[in-house]
Amino acid sequence: MGRRKSILGTFVREMEKSANRAAADRRRRERRLEGVQSRAIERELVRHEREQERARIRAEREAERRRITEERERALLQKQEAKDAQIRAWRLEYEEHNEREQEIERIANESPEVEDRDRLYAELLERRAFEPALFVAPTPPNSKAKAKKLHEQAEREVESQLTSFRPKVASVRRVQAVAWAVLAAGLALFFTEAMSDSSAPLATIFIGVVGIVVTQVVATRQANHQRDTFQARVEQEVNLRLQEALEVLTREDEAQAQAALQKARTTYETETEAAREEFDREEDERLRSLHQLQDGDTGRMREALEAALPLDLPVPCQVRFDVQSAHTISLELDVPEPSVIPTTEAKLLSSGKVTYKEKSEKRLREQYLRLVAGLAIRHASEALLNLPTCQVVELRAFRTALDPSIGRPTRRMVLELSVDYPTLAPMTMDGIDPLRALKHFSHRINVDRDRDLQPLGASIH
Repeated sequence: MGRRKSILGTFVREMEKSANRAAADRRRRERRLEGVQSRAIERELVRHEREQERARIRAEREAERRRITEERERALLQKQEAKDAQIRAWRLEYEEHNEREQEIERIANESPEVEDRDRLYAELLERRAFEPALFVAPTPPNSKAKAKKLHEQAEREVESQLTSFRPKVASVRRVQAVAWAVLAAGLALFFTEAMSDSSAPLATIFIGVVGIVVTQVVATRQANHQRDTFQARVEQEVNLRLQEALEVLTREDEAQAQAALQKARTTYETETEAAREEFDREEDERLRSLHQLQDGDTGRMREALEAALPLDLPVPCQVRFDVQSAHTISLELDVPEPSVIPTTEAKLLSSGKVTYKEKSEKRLREQYLRLVAGLAIRHASEALLNLPTCQVVELRAFRTALDPSIGRPTRRMVLELSVDYPTLAPMTMDGIDPLRALKHFSHRINVDRDRDLQPLGASIH
């Protein structure tokens, strides 16, 4: 028996050990599984974090790449803009250089043509008609601000009177007080006869409540009706006063506008009459001056030359004149030095850049000769145009240059020219060559074999 118990105990203990081992194995497997899952989760988190980091780096690189591209595009755009600006500057420089050259070259070509001088002065001698300035009516007074103020005042007056309104419902309120008394009596009877089966207290209470409600409705309707009636009456009275005030304001505005218009018209007529008188005086003086010029008045001829000279030219040129008679005047010009002529010629390349090339000495001398001849013809043409009786302009051109024989600057005559009206009149100035045009007039000029302008001596051309 004892042996059987020990075997049974041993079996039970073995079963318990087996169960414990199984439980321990299960726990170990669970822990191992949990560890595997935990490591898997950790690896997944690490992979996710690494993926996010790579995505962030890719985004930063893409943003940096876009920024670099934008900066490069801006740099290219700025470079192109700078290039375009430089090309425009070169073009302006080229145009200014050529414009300066052309202005000097065309001094003679800009001379007035004197062929129609007689017709011009015939037109100038016609009396001009006075043209008065247009009358501009003054701006009418603006009373919108005053009208707005009147409207606001009317609204405040209506609101003020509505605030002081008190409805007259005293009779209804007395009836309502009776209804309250009936309600109070009904309530008293109800509590006094609470155990009885009488319906009198309820009827009394009902009559009191109905009376209070009805009187309240009647009082409210009467008050609203009285308020509407009062408001309509007040608004009507205020609107009538407002309309009267607006009509007064309108009449005042019309009176002010009429007065301002009358004053403006009077001022306009006065100023117009003064302007007409001033215009007539100026016109009389102008016509008198023109008639004196037509009559060959030497004093008036001097005044005309003083007003016309010196000319507005691209190069400096001092001029003096003397009116010898009604038909003859003399001019003395101090022509500038050759240094006023640009020594280079500009050329615009296909790239837009402007380049300069030095002119030859021969070309500079030719241009200087044209300049001197052009200044002479230009001044002679201007004088003949401004003096209707002048027939001959005796002109002498002087140049101040270093005289090697004495070692200091000397003013020497380089051109002597006599321009007569009959010879100059048929010439077309736009296409004239001033140096070649000298052959049509009596003149003296000294040019050596190198086309250099020399002081006048024995040589006569």
